[in-house]
Amino acid sequence: MQVAEGVHRLSGGVTNFYVIEDGGRLTLIDAGTPGDWDLFARTLRTLRRTLDDVDTVLLTHAHSDHTGFAERARSEAGVTIRVHAEDEALARTGKPRGKNAAGYGRYLIRLEAYRTLFSLLRRGGLKIVPIHEVSTFGDGETLDAPGRPRVVHAPGHTEGSCAVLLESRRALVTGDVMSTLNPLTGRTGPQIHPDALNRDSELALRSLDNLTGLPADVLLPGHGHPWSGSIDDAVRLAKAAGRS
Repeated sequence: MQVAEGVHRLSGGVTNFYVIEDGGRLTLIDAGTPGDWDLFARTLRTLRRTLDDVDTVLLTHAHSDHTGFAERARSEAGVTIRVHAEDEALARTGKPRGKNAAGYGRYLIRLEAYRTLFSLLRRGGLKIVPIHEVSTFGDGETLDAPGRPRVVHAPGHTEGSCAVLLESRRALVTGDVMSTLNPLTGRTGPQIHPDALNRDSELALRSLDNLTGLPADVLLPGHGHPWSGSIDDAVRLAKAAGRS
């Protein structure tokens, strides 16, 4: 589904990832789950592209439902995999540095939590496939990749969580910095992720300030439907929603 000029949203379950077209070359923002590979391959055929046309996989963060098939793309076609330096070790090893802000117990009364769990389980999305070679970036970098993505570091969900600005398309891919569907409670609208999935929820809320003023008219989240309107309005709504 095209959600902005040359920007295609793919979703095989609870997680979105995005293909960016630019001059016959492609950037992939996030890589879904391992089980989303077939969806990705079908999309390439629909776009009349091949894996050889993929220049870069840019990871918004290194969680298993976003790193997905990145290592397969790297090993089969030599695609460059890039992630923020703070998430490099997690992408390489799959081993987090500490605990999240809360446990899962309080979400077990929610049907949405089971939907998410079973969807990820079926797609192999509960455990990171380690990425053996990964390049890093820092806050504010505009990457030499199709679409000229600019990285906005917004930690809290993970230490290296980022949003990605596609300024020429006036689109902001937010990964899990800000979503429009809570994968554990089912709440909709702009919001941060629930405590059980965040390293530091208070930091995640403060980091929303890093998105204010960005020149985009559509928010493309890692979970939930695209959201149209001012990014500042989305930030205001997410802060009002608070923690969950």
